Formats: sequence, C-alpha cells, structure tokens
Amino acid sequence: MTNKDRMRRALEGKPVDRCPVTSLYNFLYQQDHFSELTGLPAWRLQQWLADEPEAHAALFARMQANAPFETLQPHGAPPRAWRERQEFVERDGHAYRHDRHTDAWVQLDLPTESGHAADYHANETRYVFTRADVDARVTLTRAADQLAEGANDYLDAIVRRFGREEFILSGGVIGTLYSCHWHVGLTNLFPLLLDEPELMAYVSEKLLAQNLETIRRLAAAGGDAIYIDDATATSDMISPALYARFCQPYITAMVEEIHRLGHHAILIYFGGVMDRLEQIAMTGGDGLLYEASMKGFVNDTAEIARRIGDRMTLFSNIDPVTVLQDATEAEVEAEIRRQVEAGRAARGFIISTASPITPATPLARVRRFLELSTQLGARV
Repeated sequence: MTNKDRMRRALEGKPVDRCPVTSLYNFLYQQDHFSELTGLPAWRLQQWLADEPEAHAALFARMQANAPFETLQPHGAPPRAWRERQEFVERDGHAYRHDRHTDAWVQLDLPTESGHAADYHANETRYVFTRADVDARVTLTRAADQLAEGANDYLDAIVRRFGREEFILSGGVIGTLYSCHWHVGLTNLFPLLLDEPELMAYVSEKLLAQNLETIRRLAAAGGDAIYIDDATATSDMISPALYARFCQPYITAMVEEIHRLGHHAILIYFGGVMDRLEQIAMTGGDGLLYEASMKGFVNDTAEIARRIGDRMTLFSNIDPVTVLQDATEAEVEAEIRRQVEAGRAARGFIISTASPITPATPLARVRRFLELSTQLGARV
C-alpha cells in the first residue's frame, strides 16, 4: 500500500494496513530545521523559497528523505516575476538577497527573536469601520490570476515528482474568523463579534470569497487534500453560539468547495473542541486535527472518537513539547500506544503531533517518532 493509498483510505474510513504517520504543518518543520535536513547554511532557506521550481523540488526531496512524513506539504511560491529578479550573494562574511529591480539588499543571516525560521506578529490595528472600508480593503484575487502569477509553481513541481505514490496536502486557507484580524486588529476582533456583528459578518463573507478562490487555485495542481485552519474558533476563545454564527457556515462552504473539486478536507483546531464537536462534524470535513490538552482545556481522543469518530477521521494530538521534544523514548512510545488505542473507535486514525514540531526537537527524535509510529500503528 503506498502512502497515498494509505492516507486516502484512512480519510475515507476504509481499511488500511496501519495508521499513516505525519505531522501537519511539516512545511514549518522544514523551515525551522532547514540546515539539519539539508546540511546547508540557514540563510539558504530564503534562496530555496525563491528558487526555480525543479531546483526547489529537488531540495524538497532531500528533506523528505531525511524526515519521511506520509503527507507532503509543498510551500507556496512567491510571484514568479518577483522570484526572477532576486539574486543571493555572500559578501563581507554575510548573506544577502538583492532585488535587481529595486536594488534593495536584505541581510539573511540575522537571528530571529523567536528561534523559528521567521517571526510572526499579529495585527493590532483596526482599518475598517464601514462596509465601504471593507469593500476598499478586502479585494478579490481570482484563482486564475493567482495561477498566472506563479503561486502554484512549487506545488505543481512536487505533484509532478511525487504525486503518483505520495499523499499531497496541497496547502490550505485560514478560517475567516482569524483572518478578520488583519482588518480589525486581533484584540478588537472578539468584542466586535458582539458589538458590530453585521460588519464582522460582511468582512467574513468577503474573506470567504477569497478563500474559495485560493481553494480553487490549490485544487488545480491535482493533489489530494486541502486544509482549513480554523484559528481562534475554539472553546478557549469563543462560545459555541459565536462558533455557530461566525465559523461553522463558512467552514461548511469551504469544505463543500474542496469536495466539489475532488479533494479531501482536513480541519485544524489549535484549541479546545470538546464543547463544539457536533458543530465541527456537521461541516462535513474528512479529517480533524485538534491540539493537545493545554491552556485549561482537555481534548480527549477517546471521547472525541466516541462522539464523532464515525463521521470524521481523527489525527492524534501528541504534544510536540512535553512528549516529542522532552519525554524519554519510552514515554514517547507509551503515548503513541495510548493514542492508537484511543483512536481505534474512530472510522480512521492518523498518528500526528498536535501542533508543529518545535525548533528544539532534533532530527533523530523525529525519525524515531516516525519509526515507532509505523511499528505501533497497526489497525485491527
């Protein structure tokens, strides 16, 4: 059974020889562990993310061989015109990206604050106050225009190289709720759901239209699945009633479009889900990944399997810090065994970390996790 067959069958609730093994968001793992996986200087990551598609795919293959996850998650490509005018040079002991059009020089070998390959900062500025503001700011880029700009160049190259035997998670979109924060500010977002619900619904409809276009662009590559990261839509952030109004309808529409295009839909929830499992299942998603129990909530795999596991394939929620990064090998093995046993009640089960693998987790531990999961994941 190929990895592609195993993953597709698991997501469809069909018999498999063993549970597939992966870590969703493994494209972030490749970025954070670029040097470890390739033997190249860390700054070369930026060159790889602007390289020609076939060269990009060749280095992707090297990283995949070192950490063979059973879902391949290609990176999105910057606009082709931008890539073609970049050059990467070393001078005076430092590495730089030089834009030949603007003559801008960006130093690439500077450390980040977070320790990740790139830092991320949420928006805290409110830009839209009226529907007219929303219309002016939240504009639509059609799938055809995204394709013309080269957004699928790397994805297409990975599908050509691996698509016959490997399961391609072509990419994904961020749920409309969290995406609203780019326009209203993250702190403002939550009171606005109560104070200005009509405006927030209008922003959400605009964002849904853009997500549907991105889904169409991703599906054009011919991969296997598309994810929806429904960020901040969890019990630690909003109520089930707000989820029903500002998340569930939009997730359902995106799942329906993913299915219409012949792909599987995987839903990702980094937060508590136990009080909204039925609502999540009603979206029609094929797979569900939920965070490890933390931050005051408990996501119990056995209970989730009992309540909705006959309708959705579950991903295990192995804690990437306390288990994969910090636990002994015996403790890692025990957690895999516990999760597999809990997941037997589900229609399908995929072994995975609950969140991205940390920068402090060595490659040897990742490989051992993959080996143990392969050995322990037999389905009965």
